[in-house]
Amino acid sequence: MHSAFIWYFLSLKGRIGRQEFCLGMFGLVLVDMLVVRIGVKLVDTRPLYYDFNPPLDGSVLRALLAASLWPFAAIVVKRLHDFNISGWWGLTILAIPHVDRTLGIPYWIPYLFVAATLSVLPGQPGDNRFGSDPQLRTGV
Repeated sequence: MHSAFIWYFLSLKGRIGRQEFCLGMFGLVLVDMLVVRIGVKLVDTRPLYYDFNPPLDGSVLRALLAASLWPFAAIVVKRLHDFNISGWWGLTILAIPHVDRTLGIPYWIPYLFVAATLSVLPGQPGDNRFGSDPQLRTGV
Protein backbone atom coordinates (compact mmCIF):
# COMPACT_ATOMS: atom_id res chain seq x y z
CA MET A 1 0.00 0.00 0.00
CA HIS A 2 2.75 2.44 0.94
CA SER A 3 4.71 1.90 -2.26
CA ALA A 4 1.56 2.19 -4.43
CA PHE A 5 0.75 5.51 -2.78
CA ILE A 6 4.27 6.82 -3.42
CA TRP A 7 4.20 5.56 -7.02
CA TYR A 8 0.81 7.13 -7.67
CA PHE A 9 1.54 10.60 -6.30
CA LEU A 10 5.31 10.99 -6.70
CA SER A 11 6.51 8.87 -9.62
CA LEU A 12 6.49 10.03 -13.24
CA LYS A 13 6.72 6.48 -14.61
CA GLY A 14 3.87 4.25 -15.69
CA ARG A 15 0.29 4.65 -16.84
CA ILE A 16 -3.05 5.26 -15.15
CA GLY A 17 -6.55 4.94 -16.51
CA ARG A 18 -9.46 7.35 -16.52
CA GLN A 19 -10.86 6.31 -13.16
CA GLU A 20 -7.51 6.58 -11.40
CA PHE A 21 -6.96 10.01 -12.99
CA CYS A 22 -10.37 11.30 -11.89
CA LEU A 23 -10.02 10.00 -8.35
CA GLY A 24 -6.50 11.40 -8.00
CA MET A 25 -7.44 14.82 -9.33
CA PHE A 26 -10.56 14.96 -7.16
CA GLY A 27 -8.56 14.00 -4.07
CA LEU A 28 -5.80 16.53 -4.73
CA VAL A 29 -8.28 19.33 -5.45
CA LEU A 30 -10.14 18.46 -2.25
CA VAL A 31 -6.91 18.53 -0.21
CA ASP A 32 -5.91 21.85 -1.78
CA MET A 33 -9.32 23.32 -1.01
CA LEU A 34 -9.00 22.24 2.61
CA VAL A 35 -5.47 23.65 2.86
CA VAL A 36 -6.66 26.98 1.50
CA ARG A 37 -9.77 27.05 3.69
CA ILE A 38 -7.92 26.18 6.88
CA GLY A 39 -4.87 28.27 5.96
CA VAL A 40 -6.92 31.41 5.38
CA LYS A 41 -8.58 30.95 8.75
CA LEU A 42 -5.18 30.58 10.44
CA VAL A 43 -3.80 33.65 8.67
CA ASP A 44 -6.75 35.85 9.63
CA THR A 45 -7.13 34.80 13.27
CA ARG A 46 -5.82 37.95 14.93
CA PRO A 47 -8.21 40.71 15.98
CA LEU A 48 -7.61 44.03 14.27
CA TYR A 49 -6.58 45.82 17.47
CA TYR A 50 -3.70 43.43 18.21
CA ASP A 51 -0.36 43.78 16.49
CA PHE A 52 1.35 40.39 16.55
CA ASN A 53 2.34 37.82 13.97
CA PRO A 54 -0.38 35.36 13.04
CA PRO A 55 0.39 31.64 13.56
CA LEU A 56 0.61 31.08 9.80
CA ASP A 57 1.48 33.63 7.17
CA GLY A 58 0.75 33.58 3.45
CA SER A 59 4.16 32.24 2.49
CA VAL A 60 3.58 28.97 4.37
CA LEU A 61 0.22 28.58 2.66
CA ARG A 62 1.82 29.20 -0.75
CA ALA A 63 4.54 26.66 0.05
CA LEU A 64 1.94 24.01 0.95
CA LEU A 65 0.09 24.62 -2.30
CA ALA A 66 3.34 24.57 -4.29
CA ALA A 67 4.16 21.20 -2.73
CA SER A 68 0.95 19.82 -4.22
CA LEU A 69 2.09 20.68 -7.75
CA TRP A 70 4.31 17.60 -7.97
CA PRO A 71 1.48 15.11 -7.29
CA PHE A 72 -0.69 16.95 -9.85
CA ALA A 73 2.15 16.72 -12.39
CA ALA A 74 2.71 13.02 -11.63
CA ILE A 75 -0.94 12.18 -12.24
CA VAL A 76 -1.12 14.20 -15.48
CA VAL A 77 2.14 12.68 -16.79
CA LYS A 78 0.95 9.13 -16.10
CA ARG A 79 -2.35 9.88 -17.81
CA LEU A 80 -0.52 11.26 -20.86
CA HIS A 81 1.57 8.09 -20.86
CA ASP A 82 -1.68 6.14 -21.20
CA PHE A 83 -2.17 7.91 -24.56
CA ASN A 84 1.42 6.99 -25.53
CA ILE A 85 2.34 10.68 -25.33
CA SER A 86 5.46 11.93 -23.60
CA GLY A 87 4.88 13.54 -20.22
CA TRP A 88 6.78 16.60 -21.40
CA TRP A 89 3.60 17.61 -23.25
CA GLY A 90 2.16 18.32 -19.81
CA LEU A 91 4.20 21.51 -19.82
CA THR A 92 1.77 22.92 -22.38
CA ILE A 93 -0.53 23.56 -19.42
CA LEU A 94 1.80 26.44 -18.58
CA ALA A 95 0.68 28.20 -21.78
CA ILE A 96 -2.97 28.31 -20.68
CA PRO A 97 -2.73 31.70 -18.91
CA HIS A 98 -1.60 33.25 -22.19
CA VAL A 99 -4.38 31.56 -24.13
CA ASP A 100 -7.16 32.73 -21.82
CA ARG A 101 -5.88 36.33 -21.89
CA THR A 102 -5.71 36.21 -25.68
CA LEU A 103 -9.20 34.74 -26.09
CA GLY A 104 -10.72 36.78 -23.26
CA ILE A 105 -12.17 33.80 -21.39
CA PRO A 106 -11.97 32.99 -17.67
CA TYR A 107 -8.73 31.21 -16.67
CA TRP A 108 -10.42 28.09 -15.33
CA ILE A 109 -12.20 27.11 -18.58
CA PRO A 110 -9.09 25.80 -20.42
CA TYR A 111 -7.98 23.88 -17.30
CA LEU A 112 -11.43 22.33 -17.01
CA PHE A 113 -11.31 21.43 -20.72
CA VAL A 114 -7.93 19.70 -20.32
CA ALA A 115 -9.08 17.79 -17.21
CA ALA A 116 -12.33 16.76 -18.90
CA THR A 117 -10.49 15.61 -22.02
CA LEU A 118 -8.05 13.51 -20.01
CA SER A 119 -10.96 12.11 -17.98
CA VAL A 120 -13.18 11.11 -20.89
CA LEU A 121 -10.92 9.86 -23.68
CA PRO A 122 -9.81 6.24 -23.38
CA GLY A 123 -6.10 5.53 -23.43
CA GLN A 124 -4.24 3.40 -25.92
CA PRO A 125 -5.32 -0.24 -25.60
CA GLY A 126 -2.61 -2.75 -24.85
CA ASP A 127 0.96 -2.17 -23.82
CA ASN A 128 2.94 0.83 -25.01
CA ARG A 129 6.42 2.24 -24.41
CA PHE A 130 5.42 3.56 -20.98
CA GLY A 131 4.06 0.34 -19.49
CA SER A 132 1.25 -2.16 -19.47
CA ASP A 133 -2.40 -1.34 -20.02
CA PRO A 134 -3.93 -0.06 -16.74
CA GLN A 135 -7.24 -1.78 -17.49
CA LEU A 136 -5.54 -5.14 -17.83
CA ARG A 137 -3.56 -4.48 -14.66
CA THR A 138 -6.73 -3.88 -12.62
CA GLY A 139 -8.68 -6.69 -14.26
CA VAL A 140 -11.42 -4.50 -15.78
